[in-house]
Amino acid sequence: MASWLKTGAHLRWYADHEWNDYPVSLPAGEAHTSYAAVSGAEVTLQVRLASPELQTDVQQVYEAEIAIMPSSEAASIRGIQLVWPIDPALKCVWKPHLSPFENMAVGDRLFRSPAIIFESERKMTALVPNIDAIEQLRVLPHIMDYTESNHSLMYGLCDYEETGHVYHKLAPERTSAAQPLSFRFYLAEWIKPENGRDKDYRPVERLLWELFAAKRMPLEDERLVVNALKPYTDYAYGWAFERWGDVTWQQFRLNGEEVGGVAFIVCARQKPGGGQEQAWREPKSLWNQAWFCGLRTAYGYALWGRSGGCEDWAAKAELALNFALSAPQTEGLFPGYYQAGEDNEWESGRWYMSGPRRPPGHEDDVHLLDSSWTCYWLLKWYRDVRADERILPFVRRYVNRLLSLQLDNGSFPAWVEPTTSQSSPYLLESPEASMHIMLLCLLNEIEPNAAYIQASQRTANRVLEQVVAAGRWEDFETYWSCSKQWEGKQYGQLDSRSGLYNQCNFGMYWTAEAFKDLYTATGSEHWLDAGEQVLAEASLYQQIWQPSYFPVPTVGGFGVMNSDDEWNDARQSLFALTYLDYYLLTGRESYLARSLWAMKASFYMMYCPLNPAVKAMYERVHKQFNEHDFGFHMENFNHHDGTPVDGLGEFTIFDWGCGAASSSLAEFELTLNRAAAKQVEMPFIS
Repeated sequence: MASWLKTGAHLRWYADHEWNDYPVSLPAGEAHTSYAAVSGAEVTLQVRLASPELQTDVQQVYEAEIAIMPSSEAASIRGIQLVWPIDPALKCVWKPHLSPFENMAVGDRLFRSPAIIFESERKMTALVPNIDAIEQLRVLPHIMDYTESNHSLMYGLCDYEETGHVYHKLAPERTSAAQPLSFRFYLAEWIKPENGRDKDYRPVERLLWELFAAKRMPLEDERLVVNALKPYTDYAYGWAFERWGDVTWQQFRLNGEEVGGVAFIVCARQKPGGGQEQAWREPKSLWNQAWFCGLRTAYGYALWGRSGGCEDWAAKAELALNFALSAPQTEGLFPGYYQAGEDNEWESGRWYMSGPRRPPGHEDDVHLLDSSWTCYWLLKWYRDVRADERILPFVRRYVNRLLSLQLDNGSFPAWVEPTTSQSSPYLLESPEASMHIMLLCLLNEIEPNAAYIQASQRTANRVLEQVVAAGRWEDFETYWSCSKQWEGKQYGQLDSRSGLYNQCNFGMYWTAEAFKDLYTATGSEHWLDAGEQVLAEASLYQQIWQPSYFPVPTVGGFGVMNSDDEWNDARQSLFALTYLDYYLLTGRESYLARSLWAMKASFYMMYCPLNPAVKAMYERVHKQFNEHDFGFHMENFNHHDGTPVDGLGEFTIFDWGCGAASSSLAEFELTLNRAAAKQVEMPFIS
């Protein structure tokens, strides 16, 4: 039996409105079978070594199968858990979701790339649900969890319900089964290499790829994928600029200059001609923020407009550039959020230093993450679209101020008062600092300066030590978005039941990008290796299968954090580019496959004929929708804000939906063209 599981295993069986414990004998050996008679059923537990082909990357892999046979036709199964004590030397370092209270678990609606991972100084181990088995038979939902108080691992079957924002509470009274059931999972073990880093999940990521993902995410011709996705961009821009243009496209004069952009958030009820065009869900506004970045999406319609000869798209993109550059700088720092006045007129509006996704009392502070992201896209515009003479002076002023704010330990504050440079106490050690590395490396590519790389390496070392090694992926989204703080979820505090931090994978994106960029700038393999470590952890949020209980396509898409449960989130269009770059640097074909599927997933939630199942769902939920609305694009699936029907929400955000995906597709094609020009060998393009 797997050496990291200790004696004392037991079955938990739900009967008579409570959970009851039954001991289970688990003798040592490479294969064995145990039997237990519990209330109303016979339970068979089989454990055996997995097939030899799985041994290439692991020290040991066992497969466990639990079969439950009701002893009579009247018997019903409402819940069963197999609970194992864990080797005391092992510490839980990863699970897909937190379950802060008793009677909670990680439900299978969070099984994207499912695993619970442990490590000691010399060993890494993991429980991995058998996705193949769940696909074949799911009469009751699957659950798993780790509890620090008794240092035990659990896998089983039980219904559950969503509670809070968002956790899974066991609900065994809701559903029962009176038929034979089974569930299967793997138990894997690796010996860590000498001088290996903690929390290096590459072995687990490779096992998940080998077991499940490779056959569900096959490698395809990248040019054919891009060409197949291009029609989505026509729907996106046709919706934003034409069919809904009177609501979405905003154009006005700011400080005497013509500017423009697509309104931040638009709801289905605002369909033109319906009489609710001005019924804004949130204040009418334009953003250049880490999520909702009008400049990033304008980069996309600038490139598509140029390549497709669509002068209107290119002209609108220039107006979005004007808007970004119109932000007033205070010794380099600048706002990223412009809100219309109370009368919904732009002329009565004003700039705000930070968008509303921030801690209380930070209204007058600049969020450096947003500013660096905006400057990063200004530099991409300068490099890829047009070398506008205003861009470099604007970015230089900001970067000079940014470098003056670098802390002695190499990190950067998150929020800063622009006049006094007073720093917020929040996120002083966070992966948001990685965004500044991305900006400095790109500026160094355009204007080489050793100081940029020196500052970047100081920051990267700090992020590697304080964030990656600690699994502390906290950023603004973790606590100050829709999944907010509450008594069981507080900034900087470990989850009481698992000993893990609340985390969001956006920081993994910035950090994987930053380490990759440092490798390109310095040639140091150290940074490429660190980047692949971070990318492996991010990959645990990628959806590697199609659950039958989700009515929308899922393969290749991304979740968000370990205290929220969206699927198909818009960040997948950013990860698509990260995987592509790592493929070009390493030649590892699974990165290319992950990239292509993430790019395809970026358009899964668009309302259009190319997505028939999703189209039908939109028309059930929003009965007024028809061809006039093709291109409307919810930012993800299963968004919990009180408005979704059957998992489908009421709003769209062009800059975190179809516009963002179209921009990534433009950059994806540009990257392929550059790789071909450099004669980088690819599976389908030489």
